[in-house]
Amino acid sequence: MTLTQEVVTYDGLPASAGGAHSLRTKNPRTAYESVQAFLDAAVVTIGAPEMSFQLWAGGPPDIAGRFEAFAAAHLGGPQNRQRTHTQWRVRSDDVDATLDTLSGAGSGAVTTHGHPLASLVWSAPVALVDPATGAPYEGIDADAFGGFAVDGYGRLLGASGVRATFGTTASSLSLWLGFPADDRLHDAAAHVQKHLPFRLSAKHWRRWRATKDGQSYRATKITSPLVS
Repeated sequence: MTLTQEVVTYDGLPASAGGAHSLRTKNPRTAYESVQAFLDAAVVTIGAPEMSFQLWAGGPPDIAGRFEAFAAAHLGGPQNRQRTHTQWRVRSDDVDATLDTLSGAGSGAVTTHGHPLASLVWSAPVALVDPATGAPYEGIDADAFGGFAVDGYGRLLGASGVRATFGTTASSLSLWLGFPADDRLHDAAAHVQKHLPFRLSAKHWRRWRATKDGQSYRATKITSPLVS
């Protein structure tokens, strides 16, 4: 198979830059609503999202105990228990109750390192929507780029995804987005920016082109399409 497609990607943010964008609010429900507004306006979710409730070790025992009691009553047995944290699967019907519990925990719901003690984690593959048509861009998906792996974490070129963490005292959003590499790029990026509660980084944009032999892809850093 000869590869010929081009795509522009935004990685917001790589681990070296903090791993995610801050949602700039300490209220988990406010953060959740801002992310849902972005999703409704700018992307189509592919399949059902994965949601989990995570409780980290090292917090005040009384607050941690209340979180454990909530999880036992609403979420059932833990999905995963490690030394550092315990994780429960969250069903869509339990999202509101989970957000209420997180929002009502207070400023003391932090670990000994100052990180949020508990959080709702929401992640899903998505496809960007063309603001001109209201439909996903054609030809920007993993299949169009031959399932080319861009890193060692399972991300594929052409695929887009979001991961949001709504914590007791801080929330964040991680984005991996594939944009059209033609004259639609600026409008596509502007549409995404319009619906986000933070500014996209100017540093983490790349254009991917097929190599000369058409068997792989190579990335080059580019200036943000939002920079005039």
